[in-house]
Amino acid sequence: MYSVILTEFGIVVFKEEKLEKVFPFKDAVKDYISVKKKEAKLNDLVNYLGPLQRGISVSDESLMTLLKKNSIDAQMMEESELETIQSTKPQIIVDSGFAKNVPDALSKLREFAMGLSSSKVTEVSESPDLHIIQAINSLDEIDKIANGLSSRLREWYGLHFPELDNIIDSINGYSQIVLAGKRESLTKKVYEEAGFPDSKADMIALLASKSRGGDISDINLAIVQSIAKQILDFHDLRKKLEAHVELEMETVAPNLSAILGAAVGARILGKAGSLKKLASMPASTIQIIGAEKALFRSLKTGAQPPKHGLLFQHAMVHAAPRWQRGKIARAIAAKAVI
Repeated sequence: MYSVILTEFGIVVFKEEKLEKVFPFKDAVKDYISVKKKEAKLNDLVNYLGPLQRGISVSDESLMTLLKKNSIDAQMMEESELETIQSTKPQIIVDSGFAKNVPDALSKLREFAMGLSSSKVTEVSESPDLHIIQAINSLDEIDKIANGLSSRLREWYGLHFPELDNIIDSINGYSQIVLAGKRESLTKKVYEEAGFPDSKADMIALLASKSRGGDISDINLAIVQSIAKQILDFHDLRKKLEAHVELEMETVAPNLSAILGAAVGARILGKAGSLKKLASMPASTIQIIGAEKALFRSLKTGAQPPKHGLLFQHAMVHAAPRWQRGKIARAIAAKAVI
């Protein structure tokens, strides 16, 4: 009876509790992960075990799968055998020549564990869905910052030209006018470059000539213009992030992007934590992602549970009559699960 044992530093073969053969790893962490992922090429081991055909027991399921792929008739060890191997692992490592003695084996196992953890952290950090989550979170934070600066810009420049706030909704257009300077220096060309039609440009020019706002010093104007420039820069950055999220979603989660839209899909992905976690969620959970506070409130007070969370941002849900939104959100969530 041959026992094939996967250790952290290589694969060892015992025959009737006697060491027969050792197949050391060139790179312990990398090769060990390769075996666990069922991606390793074990040519030397396969060539050694090939003539044996029967009586081969294995300590690891991934290793057994790899051997069976290579036509090796291997079986998993009994639970009692696995427990014995686990408890005597340091001694097996010493007997296999991977360590000088048990303390040395324990030290090397500790180093291996640290290397394995580091490798897993690196692998997770490289996951493209986590980069999508960071991108969509950055986009939302930019919106919050830009909205706060927009309010401050309107209030501050409004001291100088208060009438402007009531006729310009677009913060980008407002910022471009602020960058042009004081109201006395505003011309029709400035309004046209900001994208306003002739009728609105004429109205702004008229209001500027009759404005009741106070004067603004050059120092204050320079600061206000800096804020306006920041807002326009944030707008450009937002467009780049939006395009990046859309492209990444189409690459990493094309079905989710097609069903939910890139932005909504990315936000739901962010709430779930990863694509893997999202894939394991039922439709009912996806339906109310983003409405956790309302859900807990309904559980506590007995109020109606939420019908949708972030899915409310989906065009079909948002545009539907109130009484249909819950059903539509559930249908979309069910599609997303599939």
